[in-house]
Amino acid sequence: MTYDYNDDDKQVMKIAAQARNKSRFQELVDFVKISGFKKIGVANCKSVQPLADKFVELLREQGLNVVAMNCKESGLDACMICDDMKGPCCDPVSQAAFMNEQQTDFNIDFGLCLGHGLLFQKYSKAPVTTFLVKDFAHNHNVVETLS
Repeated sequence: MTYDYNDDDKQVMKIAAQARNKSRFQELVDFVKISGFKKIGVANCKSVQPLADKFVELLREQGLNVVAMNCKESGLDACMICDDMKGPCCDPVSQAAFMNEQQTDFNIDFGLCLGHGLLFQKYSKAPVTTFLVKDFAHNHNVVETLS
């Protein structure tokens, strides 16, 4: 079965081909620049905040306009999600709403939990890619599980 790519899809594939065969970071930067995205959003898990801060700093050093929000920044109380939960709660829907309000052109999931990343992508108006997959057992190297 083959799929008929529309012109927008073909353009994404063309840009991806131009940006490949580099580090994932450089591939991302090149993809953003070639695509003409002006405002980049970074949604990160609070547990990887030091890495996220470094990531945002590196993106800005590349001349990108970046806004960022961690998963607990909204102050959502976990009891709003589930009666059995207490304290600060991850809030990927608020992260997406923040990026939408900031009118980001392109968003990056940086270490959100699996389900939280799915919700962030669902509610983000801008396209989303994942840069960091959180995996504390293997120092965020998910392919380590396969060896």
